[in-house]
Amino acid sequence: MINREFASSIKALMPSADHGKRPDSPVSVWKELDRLRGYPEKTAVAIFRTTGCAWYRFSACSMCGYFNDISADVKEEDLMKQVDVVASKLDGEEAIKVFTSGSFLDPLEFPISARNYFFETLSGRIDKFLVESRTEYLTDRNLTDLKTFGNRIRIAIGLESASDEIVNGSINKGSTFAKYVEAANTAKRLGMEVRTYLLLKPPFISEKEAIDDVLKSVELVRPFTTDVSINPMNIQRNTMVEFLWKKGLYRPPRLYSVAEVLLRASKMGMEVVSYPTGGDRERGAHNDSPDPKLLRLIVDSSLEQNFEDLEKYLDSLDLSKYKLELDLESALFRQMDYSMIQKRMSKSSVTI
Repeated sequence: MINREFASSIKALMPSADHGKRPDSPVSVWKELDRLRGYPEKTAVAIFRTTGCAWYRFSACSMCGYFNDISADVKEEDLMKQVDVVASKLDGEEAIKVFTSGSFLDPLEFPISARNYFFETLSGRIDKFLVESRTEYLTDRNLTDLKTFGNRIRIAIGLESASDEIVNGSINKGSTFAKYVEAANTAKRLGMEVRTYLLLKPPFISEKEAIDDVLKSVELVRPFTTDVSINPMNIQRNTMVEFLWKKGLYRPPRLYSVAEVLLRASKMGMEVVSYPTGGDRERGAHNDSPDPKLLRLIVDSSLEQNFEDLEKYLDSLDLSKYKLELDLESALFRQMDYSMIQKRMSKSSVTI
């Protein structure tokens, strides 16, 4: 079921597709650490420029700003040229993470011939692939050409929450937990691995509720996933979340909350990671005061799957103010960002 009024509000904030961006050039290619093969290693990351997510064209999610990087002019041959660019930038990496502005496995966004060209070009150099997809593209028919790769492929599914109410009312994802289960089981039956994305603190729920929701979701996805990536909200351009944030009606989660969720989830008997995008910055997960050490420990413990130092550091902190703030926020009708409102008031030239 789609909340059409909510969807319309989200769409109204979005610009039209950009015709000016180079269709034969990927959005970005870089290297970072991840543990797709069970240990930390340098991993290539590529964002392909496409015509965009099918769900974006129909409705769109409240927090996703990946449509900012699309081009209306991308054709199949352009995607193959982008593959060549990505291949030219590899430097001995044996693992790669692949992103688009939607779903790599959507044959309309990334045609199967271009997808096959990608795997043919890189399969001799790359041992492990992570690709993203919405649930509707994880079918036997669509994945037939990828069966031979088996567990060399890990498919990242943006479940965001196991609560259909939150997915529908806060995110507008256009999916359900039942669809996730079916898609994940299909991938596993074909010998592929699954990474499940869970979103920490979608709009319209308190941070305390968000923590509980992620932990409940981790427990529910355990039978269906290889690992879980906890993704704290980051503010992306031209989104409903940015609209709320600019008005002081939304605050990204605190790094304390990310650490708390990661520690508790890691004790559930599965691999769980978190690499906070924009962490310790205004648009990403952050505390009232910068804490680069906490951010580093969150990332390092995710890579090593050793959470002792993170737990010791968190235990050494006085979190009484943080816990009080979470309790107070939960009691409010609206989840205001009072620190941002206070900053704006202090900059105002209005005098009383």
